[in-house]
Amino acid sequence: MADHGKPAGKPAGPTVRDAWRKALRTQYAADPFIAFREVHRLVFQDLFRRFAIQADLDSCIDEAFDEYRGVEAYPEVSSVLRELEPDVPMAVVSNMDTAILLEALHRNGLSFTFVVASEEEQRYKPHASIFQRAIRYLGLPPANIVHVGDSYHEDVVGATSVGMGAVLISRSGAPVQESRQSIRVIRDLRELPKLIRQSWS
Repeated sequence: MADHGKPAGKPAGPTVRDAWRKALRTQYAADPFIAFREVHRLVFQDLFRRFAIQADLDSCIDEAFDEYRGVEAYPEVSSVLRELEPDVPMAVVSNMDTAILLEALHRNGLSFTFVVASEEEQRYKPHASIFQRAIRYLGLPPANIVHVGDSYHEDVVGATSVGMGAVLISRSGAPVQESRQSIRVIRDLRELPKLIRQSWS
């Protein structure tokens, strides 16, 4: 489940944000695998050059990582997870390093049956193998698993490539421009339990 804020350390502004996302995707697709911190180093370096930004590289990376660790879950997350927990085994599939992810989850009082991080798999979403690891951990057919996330490219494309269902969180309500297929879109997690019940009925 991927639904998180953005690092304060990265440059602001819609043009730069779009460039940030595209640069991240490029590094996530690199082969061989590049560590999460090195991904950020390369992305910041790229943006600094392209936008003539003058800043201390290591300080920006540290600030971004501090933001990841300190991110606050959206208000409804805890209650929705408690509602689902008795009946639905849950896993996190994340592009963060394991230690950072666990620290953020702990800080928010959240726990999951399984945690699948890119560091463990040596692949980033949307690579199929990170989702396949989640399938093995959960021990369910892919068609019986739904992945929920806020990135069409990383979450929807990655999950559906291995036969999982996918739900996109679009908190702004903006239409999904990237998709040519019909996908399920919700505004926040409070819509998820009903959607799951309808899928199983």
